[in-house]
Amino acid sequence: MASRLSLLIATVFTVSFVHVPASSALAAPSLTISATHSLATFLKGQPDNTTVYSGTLRLKVTNSGDGPTQSAVTVSDVLPVGLSALVNNAGFGAGPVAASGNGWTCSGATSITCTRSDPLRAGSSYPPITITVKVATNTAALLTNTPTVAGGGDETPGSATDSIPVTRDACPNGWSREEAVSFAPPVPAIDSGVRNPERADGCTLLDVIWNAEPFKNHGSFVSTVAHATNEFVREGLLSPAQQRAIQRAASRSDVGTKNDNQIPNSCPNRLAITFDDGPSFYRPQTLQIFRDNQVHGVFFDLGMRAEANPQIERFTRSEGHVLLNHTYNHTDMNALSDAAKIEEVQHNEAAFDAIGAPFTFKGIRTPFGSANTHTQEVVSSQGYTYFLTRIETGADYEPATTAEQTRDSILSQLHPGAIIGLHDGPIDTPAGAATVDAVRQILPAARAMGYCWGKVDHTGQVVADRYVSSGKPIPQITNPVPYNFLERPGTPPEPWFVAPDPIAISATHGPSTFVPGQTGTLTLTVTNTSGQPSDPDPIGGSTVTVQDVIPAGLTATAASGPGWTCSGSRTRTCTRSDTLGPHSDYPPITITVNVSNNAPTTIVNDPTVTAHGQAWKDQARDTISVARP
Repeated sequence: MASRLSLLIATVFTVSFVHVPASSALAAPSLTISATHSLATFLKGQPDNTTVYSGTLRLKVTNSGDGPTQSAVTVSDVLPVGLSALVNNAGFGAGPVAASGNGWTCSGATSITCTRSDPLRAGSSYPPITITVKVATNTAALLTNTPTVAGGGDETPGSATDSIPVTRDACPNGWSREEAVSFAPPVPAIDSGVRNPERADGCTLLDVIWNAEPFKNHGSFVSTVAHATNEFVREGLLSPAQQRAIQRAASRSDVGTKNDNQIPNSCPNRLAITFDDGPSFYRPQTLQIFRDNQVHGVFFDLGMRAEANPQIERFTRSEGHVLLNHTYNHTDMNALSDAAKIEEVQHNEAAFDAIGAPFTFKGIRTPFGSANTHTQEVVSSQGYTYFLTRIETGADYEPATTAEQTRDSILSQLHPGAIIGLHDGPIDTPAGAATVDAVRQILPAARAMGYCWGKVDHTGQVVADRYVSSGKPIPQITNPVPYNFLERPGTPPEPWFVAPDPIAISATHGPSTFVPGQTGTLTLTVTNTSGQPSDPDPIGGSTVTVQDVIPAGLTATAASGPGWTCSGSRTRTCTRSDTLGPHSDYPPITITVNVSNNAPTTIVNDPTVTAHGQAWKDQARDTISVARP
């Protein structure tokens, strides 16, 4: 019996040993993390320059162990001092969150955490995490990024070290490294077909060449190009073939010849000037001023106006000015549904494509400066770069603002990298003439102060530029210029008209004649006169606002209507945001009023409706007779 029991025990232990081999028990994940960056050297700006400098951090997690991960994996990265997360800037590749990567869920801005739970096989890597950062002007010359990875069943966290050199931009607001190396005059420019190479200090080949202007003659220019390209070849930034192509282009150009009448435009202090709301009656005058001063403008334009005078936009684009998006109808984007936001942007883009004047790149300034975080996320998701930072008078759209006030306000705020914001004949006021006169003074005055003029690029920053005129006639306004409902008194220059809007309001009253000391009702009805829904979102989300300033002689005691939210006393305001179908009415608003004993014999009620982000507006008039006892 004892011998059989011993045999049984031995057998059990033998079987257990066979089914749980030591090699399987030791298999486990081992997570490592690597950290890299680009550009190779981060650039930072001068303290007084508002230009945004960016860089990219990349983190990659690899399983170097024998087995797959068994639980959630967490990557943590505290950004080095001097770096901050950059979001909602499509030009820099920055999305709505600071960090992102396929399959990762990331949060945080300064201290970033990214997690995921899907198994990672041994010998494999997760998709990388990308962090787009902004570099502060006071950033140290050397930064160290030290991300960590933990979890997944690996008991020992992993870490990485990435040393990032930082240097101050030696050519601030210089030529973009995305420009082709070309030379003008003549027009069109002689294009080498080579992209503009950039040194680690921020200076590109075109910066080095044009910083040597003015040139005594053509030979001096060609010699400068030869010397600069030799340097870039030695530094490994150009191939010999690229050098030859650039030198051939320089030789074929008219730079430095008697045909070259360009104003020197190279300096470390560069500006750009932009205009909203065009093209207006004033655009041809502004284009002539730009031609006279050899400055390119940046125009955030409206499709509703571009379609009226497409010849203006085609010329603007062909002359090298920058043409960008300002929505189709001039809307307060914060007041729209997401679907309506996207429709405004895409409708405008399609309108400019259709007239043969496509946007220079996907850049946008939304009307009224209306761009909360959510609006920025929605519009940036369409590939657009926002232009929100600018210097302005705050009032050039007011008819009472003088050219001198605009000029002095702008000149007093100038700083390197500044983007000036003005209006090209505002969409909703009769102003514009004073702005044209101000621009005529601002351009040469800024040069006298030591500034050069440039344009903007797809990252939203000021870059170098040279305006060489085509010499073609500047087209004039031939068709009436559309306006929205005018918010200020006065008359715009002919030809013009107020564009019809699809939302209308009507006003009635009851009884037909009001009696002092008794009550009455004011009835307001909002109608969609078009064949399209008021909002591309079937549910809605765009605010519709009805306002009624109760006339003297009446006192409102109540205001209501199915689906409306009403408030106020002397001025009654009612809002809603559901979509109104084609050729349909919202339920009416009823305002109950008391008629005073001293009410005038005739009362005029002028309610308004505003919709689609202030782009649509209508006013009704209801004349009320008051009986005398």
